Amino acid sequence: EFLTDVGATDNRTLLQYTTSSEVGGTYGNFGGAGDGPVLDESPKFITPNTNTRVRGLAAADNTRDFFMTDIPWEGYSVDGVDLQRGANSILFGMGSPAGIINTRTKTAMFQNANEVSFRVGSYGSDREMLDLNRVLIENQLAIRVAAVRNNEKFKQEPAYSKDERIFSALRYEPAFLKKNAFIPILGAGLF
Repeated sequence: EFLTDVGATDNRTLLQYTTSSEVGGTYGNFGGAGDGPVLDESPKFITPNTNTRVRGLAAADNTRDFFMTDIPWEGYSVDGVDLQRGANSILFGMGSPAGIINTRTKTAMFQNANEVSFRVGSYGSDREMLDLNRVLIENQLAIRVAAVRNNEKFKQEPAYSKDERIFSALRYEPAFLKKNAFIPILGAGLF
């Protein structure tokens, strides 16, 4: 719900609203590593996860479903984000002193659901998102498909960033595997 409330779609737009976090670049609050006023946007495009700083230390390690990753996350395929700072990140078996940022990817559910969103931004930016979940076989098979088209424009023309992505998840729990899955244990006095 917080991601939706603030309109966060990635590390850069989420960490602006968290405590003890800094975001680099022109939209952020972090201008460099303390060795002078440096605004470098190139890390945003090459390795977007390194253009942030947590607890004043370094960029937090990024995980997807608790597996380390260098691939930046995009909000259209994420159900939630867990932020663990400092020593707490070690509880997950990994993590830098700055912590970890874990994203939980969307999963298929045994309930039909739809979500469509459209938003507009500064300088003609727009973002369209689609999220469909369909049950194919009741309580056994479901599929979820999410797609996004993000066209971000900036003050200086012709600067822009266009992103089109699609994500899918399949969930299959066959009924024959669920039969007799739970065998109650009777008390010692009953034979």
